Amino acid sequence: MLGKLMKYEFKATGRVFLPMFGALLIVAAFSRLFVSLSFKVPSAIGIIVSVIMIIGIFVMTFLLTIQRFNKNLLGSEGYLMFTLPVSTDSLIFSKLLTAAVWNIASVIIVFTAISIMAMTGFSFREMAEAIQRLLRSTDITDLNFALYVIEVTVSVLVSLLAGILTLYACMALSLLVNKHRGLFAFGAFVVINILLQTAGSILLVAGGVMNFENIFLKMQLEQQIHMVAILMIVLNFVIAGIFYVVTKLMLKYKLNLD
Repeated sequence: MLGKLMKYEFKATGRVFLPMFGALLIVAAFSRLFVSLSFKVPSAIGIIVSVIMIIGIFVMTFLLTIQRFNKNLLGSEGYLMFTLPVSTDSLIFSKLLTAAVWNIASVIIVFTAISIMAMTGFSFREMAEAIQRLLRSTDITDLNFALYVIEVTVSVLVSLLAGILTLYACMALSLLVNKHRGLFAFGAFVVINILLQTAGSILLVAGGVMNFENIFLKMQLEQQIHMVAILMIVLNFVIAGIFYVVTKLMLKYKLNLD
């Protein structure tokens, strides 16, 4: 059932994202063409339009991440969604995974558009050779580099999921009030971020008291990178888990649709 929910979600959101992605790539291609032909005014206009569209994509991605959860589960559409023979977990995961995919897709499309506008004779082969030269100069083995890539990728993905779940938890907490839910959700977001920053500061102080800093500095560079990446993964996973539980409990026991 999760697959069907995600299919419906992709269909609903794809009507917004796909035209935006296509338009950005087309504008980026024309901008590059105008630059190649030395058409100064059209190329300048193309670049400006591309920048505006890039900003628009990121803003729209953020807004749709919020809107799809709020309207579809907490608003009037929730009456239909919560009558479906699916679990609360499936409803949350369908929104979460779809939002994560569109966030990642937005970054990839924007990177592609920027690459098109800045296109030169530089190739992926040259980039791979440059990376290999860098690894040889720093004595980082191919295996360690592969581990770095995996760790960073996992860390970014878990961080993305934690960020989305933070937004979901704030909106779900607004179920505690009957009026001004948007304002309450915003306030919850501010408070939660303050608490997270405070918790991070406390952990840093605790690490200093327990002499973790000296232990960390005595490690080799490769060990330090691995440790930081693993810590980021664990911390973001814990944060994601906490906010997932908060969201689920609020939807399950405090559901009060507008």
